[in-house]
Amino acid sequence: MSQQLPLNPFLIEGYQGDAYFCDREAETSSLISALDNGRNITLISPRRMGKTGLIHHAFNRITRDNPDAHCFYIDIFHTDSLRQLVQVMAKAILGSLDTKVERVMTKVVATLKSLRPMLDTDPITGLPSLGFDIRSGEEQHSLRELFDYLRTSGQRCYVAIDEFQQIMQYPETGVEALLRSYVQFLPNVNFIFSGSRKHLMQEMFTSASRPFYQSTQTLTLKEIAPEAYLDFAQGHFQKKGCTLAPDAFQYIYNTLCGHTWYIQYWLNRLYATAASEATQLDARKTLQEILKEEDDNFYTYFSTRTRQQQRVLTAIAQEGEESNPQSTQFLRKYHLPAASTVRSCIKSLVENDFVLDNRGSYSVYNRFFMLWLRYRASL
Repeated sequence: MSQQLPLNPFLIEGYQGDAYFCDREAETSSLISALDNGRNITLISPRRMGKTGLIHHAFNRITRDNPDAHCFYIDIFHTDSLRQLVQVMAKAILGSLDTKVERVMTKVVATLKSLRPMLDTDPITGLPSLGFDIRSGEEQHSLRELFDYLRTSGQRCYVAIDEFQQIMQYPETGVEALLRSYVQFLPNVNFIFSGSRKHLMQEMFTSASRPFYQSTQTLTLKEIAPEAYLDFAQGHFQKKGCTLAPDAFQYIYNTLCGHTWYIQYWLNRLYATAASEATQLDARKTLQEILKEEDDNFYTYFSTRTRQQQRVLTAIAQEGEESNPQSTQFLRKYHLPAASTVRSCIKSLVENDFVLDNRGSYSVYNRFFMLWLRYRASL
């Protein structure tokens, strides 16, 4: 069965092939080259910058060139223990290495003694779904069996573990060292460790005291070049019989600081309503609609912060990006409290993903929320 084409080419979730993926040629080549040559990768980027799409894009290229390769994408963002990590990995890997669930279960029963397979029904597709339970106290043993399963398969495998920094939040001690001890002895398997918490990922992979120290090649994902993005966007608008004005795209790109997902969302909305031409005025109207729709959500989101944090957050939003938020000039301009209080506020805002820390330069993480804050401050 042929893949159904999307009605709107500006995807805001999922991956549907090369035609709907913008640029990232250098990053894709670098990632594939590392994996093909036996080097594991640490992929770091803020959330919604496109790292998940890049992983799927690279995997699509890999399996196209080598149909016998097995690629596994595993998102562990919602895991909170070693037990859940093993369950998520087992479901993704063991359920995909063989197309027949019954044969997978037979293999698991024979080789993975501490994992109990469970046959469920997928609530969406109605098809058989394989899950796993772990015997109490057997989490580490189950993880070893899972990696042994990969190793003894002899098949070429690529495993991407997204939001890898999550393992630092697990209550169990020594998870990093445990994973490292297994990863280094899998000659037929290479890994992508991707994460959005830059300072945590860097600590894990660049600190000499950590198990994964200098064990990977690092790839930091940045903004897509505006020229490449404009060509991509105009090409899709043209297929609709519509012209995307360059100044309209530039307004979108600059307003959102090149942050991929937010650009995609804005273009998605603009594409849906555009007729013969999408102008900068059309882009502005689309933004007004987006912010109006999000008003209640953003107000609730904003209300979860303390009064002092709200003031700091609003000030950073108005600046767009601030590299010295504790300076006298910044404090006076926005009538903020003492530098020590601002420092404490920023620490909390960064930890809770309200503010992005890019090498000591701070900006509001959610770009539409940033614009909402600016509008609110202008009233």
